[in-house]
Amino acid sequence: MSKGTRVVGMSQLKRKIEVSGLRVGMYVSELDRPWLETPFLFQGFFIRSKNEIDELHEHCQFVYIDLEQSLFAANEPHATKPQRVKETGSASQPGGKRGFWQWLMRLFGRKQQPAETEAPKPGEFYRDTVSVADELVVAKNIHTGSLQCLVDVLNSVRQGATLRVPDLEVVVDGMVDSVLRNSTAMSLLIRMQKIDDYTHAHSLATSMWALIFGRHLGLDRKSLKLLGLGGLLLDVGKTKLPEELLKAPGKLTDVARTHLQSHVKLGVDLLNANDSIDARVVDMVATHHERFDGSGYPNGLKGNQIPVFGRIAGIVDSYAAMSSERPYGQAMSSYDAMREFKSLADKSFQAELVEQFIQAIGIFPAGTLVELSTGEIAVVLKEHRTTRLLPEVAIILDASRRKLDDFRVVDLGDQPEEELATSGIWIKRGLNPGEFDINLDDYFV
Repeated sequence: MSKGTRVVGMSQLKRKIEVSGLRVGMYVSELDRPWLETPFLFQGFFIRSKNEIDELHEHCQFVYIDLEQSLFAANEPHATKPQRVKETGSASQPGGKRGFWQWLMRLFGRKQQPAETEAPKPGEFYRDTVSVADELVVAKNIHTGSLQCLVDVLNSVRQGATLRVPDLEVVVDGMVDSVLRNSTAMSLLIRMQKIDDYTHAHSLATSMWALIFGRHLGLDRKSLKLLGLGGLLLDVGKTKLPEELLKAPGKLTDVARTHLQSHVKLGVDLLNANDSIDARVVDMVATHHERFDGSGYPNGLKGNQIPVFGRIAGIVDSYAAMSSERPYGQAMSSYDAMREFKSLADKSFQAELVEQFIQAIGIFPAGTLVELSTGEIAVVLKEHRTTRLLPEVAIILDASRRKLDDFRVVDLGDQPEEELATSGIWIKRGLNPGEFDINLDDYFV
């Protein structure tokens, strides 16, 4: 959703209203169709402009307004009597969110909560134990050491040596520790890393995004270690392919594409030569290019035929590619990447996992460059879980794109809702990484 959409807790008190009766200041809590069939990024938002009403009109006939969160009562004559609406699952998510989380906890051996207690909410399995600033000092050393180890291991495989799995397991241990202490620090470093070698940087980024996503899903430490190791090794088969093929800047021929796709089988063969590697890691490598609708390769698997580690791998591998400079394309902003994932829900990727990935990574995570409604340019310092589109930002360029001598920190989430609806500051759009030659090291390290 655009223009500083505010996301807050959902009340049960709702009123059904036709879209033609919507007004700025109302809080939309439910649509007349599944959210995943619409371009709206969040399930619940505060209407700030007529443009947002027009966008709703294109997709819905009626919606439910949350009376407690709206700035005023919905008193239009066609609004129905207030009613309490029980939250249910969408057509693409049978059983609702609670059912999905129970399935996920069973899958990874998490103990379910007793029936009389509330199940853990997304992102609340782990709590940060240190600040971003403190963890950045440690995480930077872990990031540098991890990349160097990965380069050494993969280069040795390229030269015919055996894959040194224990070395990579030590690397993953340190990455898991860091992500569990504070996941924002590692996500910042991924966005800040200078990509001199895309293949190695991509593998490290994929592993870290997998760990950050796995932490959000509440996976236990053993599962996180396997997920992180699998992320590092997704493209290990590329060590057996020619460098010129991997660095080809333009569109590949059919023959070249088939050759490149062979990296999946080559990777599986390398892993199968090592008896100590867990089968779930092999599954990740074997299925990270399979797609939920059967459109992937090498075997055209679909739905539950793809192991859940493979489904997670497909998402984080794609996000790492979208958000990085590649030989054949520019990096996308996180906002544009999440819009892309939204459009691929229950096509390339499982809808429930897409929704959780968006929640785990965020629309405007720390380190994202944004343009504000004032025309100023800012960098996101901290994202709020309950108001993801209203983060804390540092304004670094004025409306004329001139660098400020002293950047100004503004918490967009501190603005009163009444002000947001009229004269407040919000994020107008996300910017692609690297715009305006801004060095994030100046603000985080």
